[in-house]
Amino acid sequence: MALRTVASRNTGKLDAPLAAQRDVRPVTLEQLRAFVGVAEDGGFQRASLTLHRSQSAITQSIRKLEDILDCRLLERRQGHVGGLTAAGERFLPAAQDVLARLSEAVAAVQRPELAGRIALGVPDDFRVADIHGAISRCLSVNRGLRVEITSTLSSKIARLLDSGRLDLGILRTTAPQAAAARLPGERVLRIETLHWVSRSQIAADALAEVPLVVFPEGCAYRTAALDALGRAGRTAYFAYVSACDENVLGAISAGLGVGILPRSAIAPDHVVLGAADGFPDLPPVRLSLIVRSKGALFEHFADVLEAAADVFDPADGTALTPRQYGAE
Repeated sequence: MALRTVASRNTGKLDAPLAAQRDVRPVTLEQLRAFVGVAEDGGFQRASLTLHRSQSAITQSIRKLEDILDCRLLERRQGHVGGLTAAGERFLPAAQDVLARLSEAVAAVQRPELAGRIALGVPDDFRVADIHGAISRCLSVNRGLRVEITSTLSSKIARLLDSGRLDLGILRTTAPQAAAARLPGERVLRIETLHWVSRSQIAADALAEVPLVVFPEGCAYRTAALDALGRAGRTAYFAYVSACDENVLGAISAGLGVGILPRSAIAPDHVVLGAADGFPDLPPVRLSLIVRSKGALFEHFADVLEAAADVFDPADGTALTPRQYGAE
């Protein structure tokens, strides 16, 4: 093991060793792309199609990355990816951030500088990876750009778009809208599956009414849950209602009721409920970016948001266990 030393600023001589650490070989972008691709796509085969590389090349890149980091990033089970290790979970956000920043840097020099005012609507009832960070970085390299953000429910975002008060909006729609033709100016960011979740296992048959932890009226999750329960002949009441996603997640974790969440929002202490527990299937929801105003400014800014969005929904993968998210 080598000892790290530094040269004195004034004399050029070596100071005393600062810390003992291993020599670090450089991590390549191809290695990061391979790891992020497998983590997001749920396996080597799908990642190879997305990245246009052979499975063996992706496997080799990840093995080299694990060797450099001196830790395992993926859980491998009989040749398949069983999920991320604890180290992989910690490393993934940083790897995604590096690739996102690189894409944004390349795009910034390839497109003309953005200047003007943009009114953007972002719903309260969802999380999209690094939208705030992407907007901040976009503003830092486009000094003439002004973005005014309104955060509210998807239903109000739609009304503000229709009235011309917003130039762009991100919103959710549920079936049958999710399966319908695209709206004018719509860019589909992802299709998500929804799950019933609670603090502990609950049998729907044991409940006279299902206590729901939901967002206010107009939320796509709430609409999907009520429609599904109605078709199943079950009744429900609103045990907890909040427009803040952190409050909703906290209420579910506290055992105040049953929530409806996409895979990406399920917390480690949440238990997933399904047909075996008497809960009906939930429809998919579509997360969309609507570009209502015309012009290059709005299209280019939409490109920034689309690149920053978490376009892969882990809910559609196979990592989710029937009971506990994150459990082995």
